[in-house]
Amino acid sequence: MELLYRQKKYLYLLIIILGDLIVYRGGIINLKTEPIQLTIKERPVKISFNILPLGKDKVILGMP
Repeated sequence: MELLYRQKKYLYLLIIILGDLIVYRGGIINLKTEPIQLTIKERPVKISFNILPLGKDKVILGMP
């Protein structure tokens, strides 16, 4: 399955759980996935993720 994504309207800095900024590519979250249909505990959920590409086929996913 190919992950479809698009440019975010409102950009923000990526801060990890410890409160530190990520400096890779400026640490700016500027992309998000198209809505994806998931099933969580037998319930359908439609969600999109903010993403930061890290290189070939690697990304960090975060919930908006």
